Amino acid sequence: MAIGSNGGAPYVIVGDDGGTFRRPLNGSADASGHATDWTSLNDGTMDALQYYSVGVGADPAGRGLAITGGLQDNGQSELRAGDRVMGSNFGGDGGDTITDPANGCNIAQEYVYLAVAVTNNCAVNDGSWITDPSKATTYSVAPPDNATGEARFIAPLNADIKDPKVWVAGGRHVWINTKGYAIRSGSEWLGAFDLGAGHTATAVASSGGKVYAAWCGPCNNQGFTRGIAVGNAGGTGWHQLSLPVDGTVPNRYLSGLAIDPANSDHVLLAVNGFSRKWTEGPGAGVGHLFETRDGGITWKDVSGNLPDVPANSVALLKGGTIALGTDLGVLVRTPGAKGWRVAGDNLPTTAVLQLRTGPDGRLYAATHGRGIWAIDVRRLR
Repeated sequence: MAIGSNGGAPYVIVGDDGGTFRRPLNGSADASGHATDWTSLNDGTMDALQYYSVGVGADPAGRGLAITGGLQDNGQSELRAGDRVMGSNFGGDGGDTITDPANGCNIAQEYVYLAVAVTNNCAVNDGSWITDPSKATTYSVAPPDNATGEARFIAPLNADIKDPKVWVAGGRHVWINTKGYAIRSGSEWLGAFDLGAGHTATAVASSGGKVYAAWCGPCNNQGFTRGIAVGNAGGTGWHQLSLPVDGTVPNRYLSGLAIDPANSDHVLLAVNGFSRKWTEGPGAGVGHLFETRDGGITWKDVSGNLPDVPANSVALLKGGTIALGTDLGVLVRTPGAKGWRVAGDNLPTTAVLQLRTGPDGRLYAATHGRGIWAIDVRRLR
């Protein structure tokens, strides 16, 4: 909140999860004491939307793209080419997102604690389903960990990079959906693996049915532990990787996974938090990006000259370029490069919580405070 004046008239400006708003310091109010003279300052010159996630798919109407994302306190947004107003089919917090690359109106969207819902019409609701359930446009398909409260507030949800009908969701358990956007009930998820009592997933990734699930538990500083489980989407071959608390992989929040499409044993791991100086407990370690080429048996710190800021999401692009979403924006490293550089030249210095590629060949960044941005990956070479 800030107070100022203009021509002797005092005013107050408030910033919240929906942007910035202004009113006279001593303005008008209704009988309940609520101000009636707030003015929005969200004129498009500074988009202040706080995204956790982004999903991109082709618009089935042939109008370009349908872009969606989960918003802090503002539900799930949906924007199609030609739209002047974003659509949304629920409020509150919007969490993780999966969007069908071939049909951007097929969307899996999360509320909180793994409360997943599916819509097949770009989240258009006309209310007719209230009296006629057969006209429902959104279906609740929350995995069982939602009911038991064994999932993170913003829990991980992802699609297999080779089979978009195979989804992975993470709470205490690793849940698999093989029906894609045709799923209609939470009972249709397969419980592939139990991460253990007190453990909850922080990131999931899958390629060709091989699944990686990072977890923490306890997740607060005191007694913090973390790990990674690996197995098959069908529920076989699951095991916990050995991640000793010796700095090999820091004992910090594991926030992002990216699997090489050409080799499911080749994985990149983004690590959140700060290094030793700012983290309590043993094994806090140094570094924010780690790589394995043997399915997680051994790891190598490939952080290089990354700044010591939280890394939130990692993407392995065609040609071997790595894009890393951090609290300072998006950094990229091309094959053979000696260090990291800023992606593009106009992305605000803001926290990037998720990176996803779209069917148009662009890289999309969900920022927590400045909306959704995109860049042609060819510019990152």
